[in-house]
Amino acid sequence: MISRFLLLLAFFFALFFTGCSSSQLETWHTVKLTEEYRGDDTDEVQSFADYLELEDRLFEELDEKVYSTVGTGPEFALHRYSRGSASDPDTFSFNYNRTFELDADEPRGAVLLIHGMSDSPYSLAAIGHLLHADGYQVLGLRVPGHGTAPAALTRARWQDMAAAVELAMEHLTEEVAAKPVHIIGYSHGAALALNQALDALDDPDRVAPDSLVLISPAIGIARAAALAGTAATVSRVPGFSGLRFTTIMPEFDPFRYNSFPTNGGTQTHKLTRQVASRIARLESSGRGHEMPPVLVIKSTVDATVSNDAMIDALLGRLPDNGHELIVFDINRVAGAMSVLVSNPAPFTQRLAD
Repeated sequence: MISRFLLLLAFFFALFFTGCSSSQLETWHTVKLTEEYRGDDTDEVQSFADYLELEDRLFEELDEKVYSTVGTGPEFALHRYSRGSASDPDTFSFNYNRTFELDADEPRGAVLLIHGMSDSPYSLAAIGHLLHADGYQVLGLRVPGHGTAPAALTRARWQDMAAAVELAMEHLTEEVAAKPVHIIGYSHGAALALNQALDALDDPDRVAPDSLVLISPAIGIARAAALAGTAATVSRVPGFSGLRFTTIMPEFDPFRYNSFPTNGGTQTHKLTRQVASRIARLESSGRGHEMPPVLVIKSTVDATVSNDAMIDALLGRLPDNGHELIVFDINRVAGAMSVLVSNPAPFTQRLAD
């Protein structure tokens, strides 16, 4: 009880001191992008084609409100929002902050790629190109709140991301007709993939994936993430806007936010709790066998998502239906142990048993 009180006390002291850091916020931390997709905006966006048209307008708005405000030249050589810099995503062969689709003439099936929190379609693009070379129609989805400016993620909701996934699945199903459609999700994207599969089990009008590949799936995350919602609420108080971010850093990565919005942790926490509770209900109702085959690829050393939750909240609750688990580790030598969040040996032993 005392330790919990001390944790809360430390948390609110951190709120007080970090709340004064709003002076560090730049345009890309505060800009309001009005052309971002919201799942309840069914009048304007009724199809995936509509989603892409809105995305075009979103990036035009980003250019007007952010890129046009940042200078150019040697002092901005590694600035993501400086036109022509080494970190300008538009200087690459393709701006993988945006949704991309790789068409196949006679596809074997289709694959939807869903990136993780604060990431972009870039994170799974290499996998997408390999699958396309093997004959698959591939769609790398930019989920709402991502690929533009960190400020966008301060307002995004997981429900908007889930609605975008459904639009993408409907599109792929139309593209490949009766052929299988698979989902590969990374971290938060894996939770969105599971959410889509669960939605399809509850609603026959939703598109069901034929299989799921989950890379480092966010099934359970650190308990501290539950406090992120409190910080996000306090950030609305004048003078505490710095609390919108757990980390504020220069933006030099072309395809990932370096500054991490508090709301990102909040949305992942809400989504993972939702998915875990639905899987538990699926098990208790005796319908676990209805889940499509799931392949999980996971490291035993992970500082972000819970290893045990992968067993307790997912695979351990599903009957054998072709599910598989690939676990990898690092070479655990004495010199490396000091940088590990925890000793992975107990979890590895649990899997072996």
